[in-house]
Amino acid sequence: MDSSTVIAMSFVMISVGVIFLWMLFKDNETKRPRDIVEWVGTVLSCLLIVSAVALILVSKKANVQTVVVQQSAGVGDFQDMIMEVPAGDFSFKAVDSDVETSLSDLRGKVVIINFWATWCGPCLAEIPDLNRLQDEFGDEGLVILSVSDEDRFLLQDFENRLELVTESVYVPYDIDLPTPFTGAFIIRPASFVIDREGVVRRYLLGARDYQFFKRAVEPLLIEA
Repeated sequence: MDSSTVIAMSFVMISVGVIFLWMLFKDNETKRPRDIVEWVGTVLSCLLIVSAVALILVSKKANVQTVVVQQSAGVGDFQDMIMEVPAGDFSFKAVDSDVETSLSDLRGKVVIINFWATWCGPCLAEIPDLNRLQDEFGDEGLVILSVSDEDRFLLQDFENRLELVTESVYVPYDIDLPTPFTGAFIIRPASFVIDREGVVRRYLLGARDYQFFKRAVEPLLIEA
């Protein structure tokens, strides 16, 4: 049963409890139970209301936890998929200059597309390793795109505190990404490794370290 159904049922329970209490005491000037029937009715009505409130609180908490799990993958939430799928094309803008570029403009480079967000803890943990990777292999043809769907000014403010050596870019939050990037923003960080011919060779879900990324890109950098 989904959370919206549970909440709706809970409000019905609260309404029933309140109506019972009103019926019990509408003609009672003292507003206190006078006999065993009124005592039992009062207790049951209060229990019904308290149970309904508890259901609402539990349902909301469970819903928040589900969203977090769906959107932020930790170090233990690994997926590593070998692929050979043409990378569809999409455009993005640089956070610093707001200049628009397309993925197809990077043909001939080995590209890591890292879908991330400033609120994503595992994403932030990857930044130093991705910076190091870009520093070390940039001259060999590696381009790391750090792609966010957040507001440009928010990203600029963030980068004033934690520098990105990678190419920091942003896209509209409602962008319709092409295959195979569809859904890449649902769980983050998500990374795609693309060879010089524009073919996605690897899909990585969850945070990775420098050595892992290095092993993923080195074979592609030496390919003719």
